Amino acid sequence: MNEMNEQGADRVAYLVAGYIRQTLTEKEHDELDEWITANNDNQRLFEELTDPVTIQRGLEKFDASDADIVLHRIKNKIRFKEPKRTPKRKWMLYGVAASVILLAGIILFQVMNKKRKADSTIAKTNKIQPGGNFATLTLGDGRRINLFESKNGLIDSTNGNEVLKSSDGQINYVSTSVASNAYHLLTTPTGGQYSVLLPDSTRVWLNSSSSLKYPVSFSEKERVVELTGEGYFEVARHLTPNPSPLGEGNRKIPFIVKVGNMSVEVLGTHFNVNAYSDEPMIRTTLLEGKVVVSSETSKVKREMVPGEQATLMKNGEWKIENAVDVEEVIAWKNGMFLFRDSEIENVMRQIGRWYNAEIVYEGKVDHHFNATLYRKEPIDKLLHFLEETNEVHFKVEGRKIVVRP
Repeated sequence: MNEMNEQGADRVAYLVAGYIRQTLTEKEHDELDEWITANNDNQRLFEELTDPVTIQRGLEKFDASDADIVLHRIKNKIRFKEPKRTPKRKWMLYGVAASVILLAGIILFQVMNKKRKADSTIAKTNKIQPGGNFATLTLGDGRRINLFESKNGLIDSTNGNEVLKSSDGQINYVSTSVASNAYHLLTTPTGGQYSVLLPDSTRVWLNSSSSLKYPVSFSEKERVVELTGEGYFEVARHLTPNPSPLGEGNRKIPFIVKVGNMSVEVLGTHFNVNAYSDEPMIRTTLLEGKVVVSSETSKVKREMVPGEQATLMKNGEWKIENAVDVEEVIAWKNGMFLFRDSEIENVMRQIGRWYNAEIVYEGKVDHHFNATLYRKEPIDKLLHFLEETNEVHFKVEGRKIVVRP
């Protein structure tokens, strides 16, 4: 972390306070953004300074006399204008903003010039990195294509069906009139994710450690794919191209996702399926439309409506939950970790998959966690954030993360 003099600390403190009060000019916003993005330490510090809990803790460390002196100096420095008749609530907001500047100035000056503790257990490491757009496409003839290393553009045209790779971590299929019985398999490793636009215009996002098997050309009777791991589906409505012989008009072609001994059948909808082998259950969460979930073992079919989650336990038992937090369910697709009242085991399973890390527990952590974190964050920053609860501690050893109470 680069050293910062007092003048620099005051300037950043001013910018941080202006961010809180939403009074920064466009030029000042750019200046603050430049400082935040200069390095990960600045970004971490910015998040700490704008966190209400951190602000409260910091203010409690200073007695009133010291606070008044520094507050007076900073108020004069940035020229707070006090109206003659300021409503009490507005002045309280000004006081909070000034307190933020006080805290920011003090913490910035101290932290920027302080070395890391030698005994820190969460040291920065290049071994554990966030995941990215990594996947392998296995073609019908057995050829395997590393999608991270392959160039953008046309990557296969076997059987007359074109497969295109775009720059945003997605492959697209261009349908032709040529029928094909070939299947493709899209596989993401631990620490990988990818998206595919299927020949029927259905889009699927694959989470890490997942796979999707699908035909290069769908039939006119049904569209069937096979999933392992976790996937988010936006299913395109698809009709038979010609009226039926009975004169009933175009027929909707069902889209079926097979996950182990469970099937999810839809006609056009958005839903998420979580079926990792290390999870205690298979969960299907519906966001839009209507689906029917069924199990080969129980022979039971359940129709779902948006906001519901169908859970199939490994013993074959079903459970339907209403008003599920769908934002938490699909946070991974949006580049986030979203934990709401989550046990540490659930938290670390997701972290382990995305960062390709081994998780080891030394003791029982009973705390339930609530946090919103970017999946692109360095592992040390993410673990440090969780440690701020004082309910869990971590030690990083190579690719292993040790979890302690």
